[in-house]
Amino acid sequence: MVSLQIVLLAILCALASAKRGCRCGDVSFLAIPRVNITTPQQVKPCIPYKLLDARGSGKPQSVSLMFQTAIERLLANNTDAAYQSIVYPAGFAQNTTSGVQNTVDLINYGLKDCPGQKYFLFGYSQGATVVLEAIKELGDEAVASVESVVLVGNPYRIPGRRGNVDDYGRRDNRTVYGLFAEQERGGHESASALMYSDEFDRSGKVVDVCLEDDVVCAADAGCDCQLASDHLSYGLLLTVQDLIFDHVVSRF
Repeated sequence: MVSLQIVLLAILCALASAKRGCRCGDVSFLAIPRVNITTPQQVKPCIPYKLLDARGSGKPQSVSLMFQTAIERLLANNTDAAYQSIVYPAGFAQNTTSGVQNTVDLINYGLKDCPGQKYFLFGYSQGATVVLEAIKELGDEAVASVESVVLVGNPYRIPGRRGNVDDYGRRDNRTVYGLFAEQERGGHESASALMYSDEFDRSGKVVDVCLEDDVVCAADAGCDCQLASDHLSYGLLLTVQDLIFDHVVSRF
């Protein structure tokens, strides 16, 4: 059996040698097995910081490969943090209901059992939708307990938001909408129903990363790929993992 490291190395080499622009990725990459990064020491009540990760479509239930490196580093550097994967099907039908409910329950019940606990949300692709929908469902106290939101490959990305950055953490001033946000607005200048509040945007809690040629978070009608390779690349880019790590650490 080919090891995960060899598969990732091959993908990295392919990405490095490819020309910029719309490049098609292999959907089977989504099904690569993940590791269990939760240790017994991290499963303890009322830990100060809870990291909640919602994976993308087609990925197995576990940590998202798009966040795995950053989350492993965060847990290694802070014994006051614990990780949990949001439970939901992550099917291609985009049914996020159970994932949204799981996220809302984890935060609401967590606040009852552990007042003062802080939450750090991670969402990739469909998982970004889960996170955005959950934020809309939470009450004011629960939203205040969310210290960080990291989105990558966000299909509901809206231009002009403070949290919009590129893979180096630089302000992303593109005017393009995410794929689903573009479909939702139908060419009109209307905001997405999943757009978080201006106050939350100004808080500095949100980092919304979109690679240059990821057509999920930056819709491109000229790209006919089923899945662009940039949409699969966040977990392979050290700049992105460093960006995520640094942002979350700054919110501890």
